[in-house]
Amino acid sequence: MKTKLAILSMAGLLTTPALADIQINGFANLIGGMTLDDDESVYDYDSDFNFNPASVFGLQVRGDVSDKLSATAQLVGRGSDDYDADFEWAYMTYMLNNNVNISAGRLRMPLFKYSASLDIGYSYHWLTPPDAIYGIDFNNIDGVRLDYSTYSGDWEYGGQLTVGRVETDTTISGTPAALELENVMALSLEATRDWFSARTLFARAKVSAFNDDFETFVDGLNAFGSSIPSASLAAAEFSVDEDTGTFFEVAVDIDKYDWFVGAEFTQTEVDGAVIADNKAWYVTAGMRFGKFTPHITYEVEEADNGTQLGLVAALPSTISTDEAEKDATWASIYQTSAGIAAQQELDVSALTVGIRYDVEPGFALKTDVTWYSDDLNDLNDATLLKVGVNYTF
Repeated sequence: MKTKLAILSMAGLLTTPALADIQINGFANLIGGMTLDDDESVYDYDSDFNFNPASVFGLQVRGDVSDKLSATAQLVGRGSDDYDADFEWAYMTYMLNNNVNISAGRLRMPLFKYSASLDIGYSYHWLTPPDAIYGIDFNNIDGVRLDYSTYSGDWEYGGQLTVGRVETDTTISGTPAALELENVMALSLEATRDWFSARTLFARAKVSAFNDDFETFVDGLNAFGSSIPSASLAAAEFSVDEDTGTFFEVAVDIDKYDWFVGAEFTQTEVDGAVIADNKAWYVTAGMRFGKFTPHITYEVEEADNGTQLGLVAALPSTISTDEAEKDATWASIYQTSAGIAAQQELDVSALTVGIRYDVEPGFALKTDVTWYSDDLNDLNDATLLKVGVNYTF
């Protein structure tokens, strides 16, 4: 029913007389994959061939309301959501002048180099972008974005200032949680000249995440604050409640057409929260031989849980009172604290080798093989094979 309502809504837009100049574009990423051993799983794939984790179908409609005002909506169905279509973009854009546009509504958060075309697999050489960088819980924001572009000589420059809020699903220690980013402010700058391009972004927000089980754990930790002062500090530092989060990104690309090389780096920090500082990067390169584009990518993601381990180290592992139940409760809380702190550490890498074949303009066949490695737990290592098609119209 949800999908039908969304399609009817889109049909309503198409039949509105005021939208005489309407552009309709679509895209599809039909991607199947499987790990090569029965006990392996990675990126939501396992040893059973599956199309759902990364397949996406989308339809975008843009209508010019006037010479300066336009409306854009993007309807997307993802295999991971059982192809329930939803409006991921819905915003209005007003052209202030030839250099500046302002957009308001639900729009793409310009966090990464490929954010604007993230769901359009035809725009890049992989089947899916490197998960170390692009595997985050959200890509859209409800807010306002100011776009600026200009040029000087052979250089083109651009900048985007985005403000707003994000509400989405995430996980805390492996369990579902509600994530809220308030007072989001993101500023990106980019420069392009012929075969060279570079961009950077800095973002800041108030971060909150709520999970009933986690809140019960924090309350229990805090309840011992009167007898264990370090417990109150740990409770405050573990909770994710309007903590200041920062995000930094930088990307560089050289594309000589016959060959290309690119790299992207991100750093995420949330002060005073259980979320460990995270760094991720990738380096990719490829060559173009007619319709064939073989490529290789190495990606790394690391999270440092030193702060969280320090909080646990300041806690006594056991206490001795006249109340056996109270002592046992604390022992359980301590063990939970140690487990949660340990789970925040991350040290993974992946090597992907793939090839793209452009059948015709707007239609590409691809296959990738990824060797995933978890340096903290070899049992998580896996080899993933993916094949798919990217289509645009």
